[in-house]
Amino acid sequence: MNFNEFSRTYIIAEIGVNHEGDETLAAGMIEKAATAGADAVKFQTYRAEEYVSSEQPERLERVGRWALSRDAFTRLAGVAKENGITFFSTPLGIGDVAFLDGIAPMFKVASGEITYLDMIREIAATGKPVILSTGLADEEEIAAAVNCVLDARPNAQKDGTLMLMHCVSAYPTPPEDANILNMRWLKERFGLPVGYSDHTLGIKACEIAVAAGAVAVEKHFTYRKENQKFRDHEISADPVDLAAMVAAIREAEIYLGHARRRRSAGENEGEEYMRRSLAAARDIPAGAPIEAGWLTALRPAWGMGPNDGEKIIGKKLNRARKAGEIIRAEDIEDCKD
Repeated sequence: MNFNEFSRTYIIAEIGVNHEGDETLAAGMIEKAATAGADAVKFQTYRAEEYVSSEQPERLERVGRWALSRDAFTRLAGVAKENGITFFSTPLGIGDVAFLDGIAPMFKVASGEITYLDMIREIAATGKPVILSTGLADEEEIAAAVNCVLDARPNAQKDGTLMLMHCVSAYPTPPEDANILNMRWLKERFGLPVGYSDHTLGIKACEIAVAAGAVAVEKHFTYRKENQKFRDHEISADPVDLAAMVAAIREAEIYLGHARRRRSAGENEGEEYMRRSLAAARDIPAGAPIEAGWLTALRPAWGMGPNDGEKIIGKKLNRARKAGEIIRAEDIEDCKD
């Protein structure tokens, strides 16, 4: 996978742990994300004791309850394949990297892990594409993580297998803190493709991010937002939201087009009516040497170009032209158009 060569915005449905440990629910969410048009689903893979300290017993118990087994993830990767959607996951422990290397085509480093360089080295060593999420991180921390990948894979920048994601790690992120234009700074500073990982309410920020140049967008995804205790459900898109977001992004891509300059078919059709030709500014008799003051430029573009006047100064018309009439190359004696 080359992040520089996406033909359209890569849309990631971040299931994370919104399945709350229910494999059947997770499988259903994969199917719904595929139906909504997402390109990929992303999970979080961990062993609770390798993720959270025993000094936070309540948190440790909760994340342990929501952890899926490695066998479950292997089955879920199969569900994703059956539904034509890419499966990958964020490892939250070094021991998870080798496992995910066997079932996923790429890795994402969560914002909270961007300073965990030992794990980033393990991920980089797999040779697979890496997404680095930048929530919480300052320039120095982002640079350290990027360099960690590049030290292991010097060509990752050139071959498009390293991407940054602008992210604000606030749940939810207020609109005034979304700072989507920071994507441009990330791209200029690090010379890498940049995506957007969203924690705002609703889907508007993802649409705006695409207009601002995101090559990928990630939105948390849930089966139901209402009556949920875990914070991620609130900031998530449900199946209806995700389908609407995908549709809005695909429509935006039509308007955005391509960075290269080109003329549309509609412009080609209207060119002759919108551009000008040389024309007579006064009645010009046949056989009289043409003077500069006798020429003007008028629509449509049926004759010589509006900048061709110098070519015919001093030459003679084969036929008289009245004021306002177009002058064509064949009207001029010895004119080479």
